[in-house]
Amino acid sequence: MSWQEYTVFLLESIGLYNRDLMLHYYRKIKKFMIWHKNKYGIDLKDIPETVECKLESQKKAISWRRIARAIEKNDFYLRRLSFAQTKTDDKQLMELIHKWDNLLNHTTLTDDKTLQKIVLEKRAEKE
Repeated sequence: MSWQEYTVFLLESIGLYNRDLMLHYYRKIKKFMIWHKNKYGIDLKDIPETVECKLESQKKAISWRRIARAIEKNDFYLRRLSFAQTKTDDKQLMELIHKWDNLLNHTTLTDDKTLQKIVLEKRAEKE
């Protein structure tokens, strides 16, 4: 499976359980691709599967692996793709948390400190 196919697979898998979250990732990834097209002239068909790990970690290159890894890590704000936390994202996150509250707990897997903090706060409210 290529990294592009894997990215699509991840998005479709998320969509099976939470369409809102899938659409959130889709919109952010689309913005990411449009920005790269406008800035560097890289079309969707020209996005490489991988680039040097050093360039990916420095956020200096676009690749399907970088996109897939951001989804894998449950990076809601897609910081790995150089996005920042926005008020709109915060609002959407709170709506998703309210809607899917029963699925969030201390075992929710994420490296995102903001999401971890919210999960812990929600857990404390329940106790």
